[in-house]
Amino acid sequence: MSTSALPTCPKCKQTDQVQKVSALYGLNTKEWIETRTVTDHDGQIRSTDEKHQAHTLLGQKLKPPEKPGLPVHPGIWYGLGLGVVLILLSFFCPFLLVPILIAAGIFVAPSLEIPAIAGQPAWVVIAGLGLCLGLLGLAALVSGGVVVKRRFDRSQAGYQEKKVQYERQDLPRWESAMRRWNELYFCLRDETVFVLGEEKLIRIDDMQKYLIDPSYRS
Repeated sequence: MSTSALPTCPKCKQTDQVQKVSALYGLNTKEWIETRTVTDHDGQIRSTDEKHQAHTLLGQKLKPPEKPGLPVHPGIWYGLGLGVVLILLSFFCPFLLVPILIAAGIFVAPSLEIPAIAGQPAWVVIAGLGLCLGLLGLAALVSGGVVVKRRFDRSQAGYQEKKVQYERQDLPRWESAMRRWNELYFCLRDETVFVLGEEKLIRIDDMQKYLIDPSYRS
């Protein structure tokens, strides 16, 4: 029964200090989960789990390539912004006074002995003022909505471009880097990274550059 040959360092030609990078990274990395308990405004107790990692210096250098983050859809941020705006409007919007002014002009002012303003009955002036303020407020909201819509369309177009780049370039590049990372070996004696069967030597400090660009030379 034949046995597979031990991985040999192409620099020192020895096998006793050679380990696979992925295994050595695991030995030099500690992971744990912390559970935090908080009480919300309603008095409900909620628990959240947080994942933590700690590395030795060697583990930090041998870590796998970081996976690129998926672009965030702009609708999330615009939705949050819209929610904030609606909350602020519900508390501070001066246009809420418009129906009050119109009601005062139509129903209240005629019953009060208020002098005429500019030759017109006071209730007509008050109702007209309320109507003007309402129209101005509506125009401002429509104008603001148009501006926000244009910006959202630009953000949406940029998101689509980033998503296409992520799916066609960033993610495949990371997947290739992960495959290379899983093929790497490390010699503790020479502090050298190498691929089994190849004579190319990679300094440990240059490993991340090699994973991104296999043609990179230390």
